[in-house]
Amino acid sequence: MTAEEAFNAATLAACGNGEWPSRAVFWSAVRFGMRAVEAARWADAEERWSALWRVAVVEHLPPIPEAPLVGAPPSVVQAEQQLARMREIVGSRRQDVLR
Repeated sequence: MTAEEAFNAATLAACGNGEWPSRAVFWSAVRFGMRAVEAARWADAEERWSALWRVAVVEHLPPIPEAPLVGAPPSVVQAEQQLARMREIVGSRRQDVLR
């Protein structure tokens, strides 16, 4: 995927007219600014987006937030949220024990 293709995909996804095709596209859009992605034209954004894109495609990026939960049944969403909460609790206690 070229930087321009990634920018076009990000523009669609940021406006709600598409899905994020990759973590690199999503995190480039976050760094560029979602509102800026929605409003910008490629000609105006090319230099900055291309620089962000070059970095994002070689990075190990975190998952797109909430992406696995989109379209999941409510029971799955609730279970994932509760597991995340339990991990936070256990993680905070574990740090106290190690001190």
